[in-house]
Amino acid sequence: MMRTVRTVLQILILYIFHYLGVLIVTLTKIPLPPSVVGFILLFICLLLKWIKIELIRDGASFLIGFMLLFYIPPMVGIIEYPQLLSYNGLILILGVIVSTLFAILITSFLSQKIEKKEEMWKKQTVEVNNLDEIQEKEVDQPIMEKDELKIHNNIENEDLETELEQKGDKEEEYVESSTINH
Repeated sequence: MMRTVRTVLQILILYIFHYLGVLIVTLTKIPLPPSVVGFILLFICLLLKWIKIELIRDGASFLIGFMLLFYIPPMVGIIEYPQLLSYNGLILILGVIVSTLFAILITSFLSQKIEKKEEMWKKQTVEVNNLDEIQEKEVDQPIMEKDELKIHNNIENEDLETELEQKGDKEEEYVESSTINH
């Protein structure tokens, strides 16, 4: 129920943009279809992030799902007017086929480019993450080595002090014994 209400509201948002296009075309007499102007406005709003894609995603998906139904009336019209299937109709059909193939080729080319860029971006982020991990390990490791060196130096210093004390004691004993012998 909630999803249905959300979808209907999102379709209403799309209709608002369509009717904004109608208003703009009516006021400015731009030689463009109002729906195209409305969707250009929607595109600009999406680019500028004035509208989040989540606000229209379900409604747009719903309309795209029923897009084939929008092509049925033109097909019925073609059947109603057989003169469209004459030589001019053949040129028209050929133009539709060529433009459809062209649109498919352009779409596939662009989607492959986008996919390659996304893969490169993912690889770069993985490499950066791996580099960050390596740098963190390198930063942590010298600190550990410094700590170990401090500990090692303290042990050596204590050993040296003990050794010097022992030598000092031996020298004192030597001096004492040499003064006793003389």
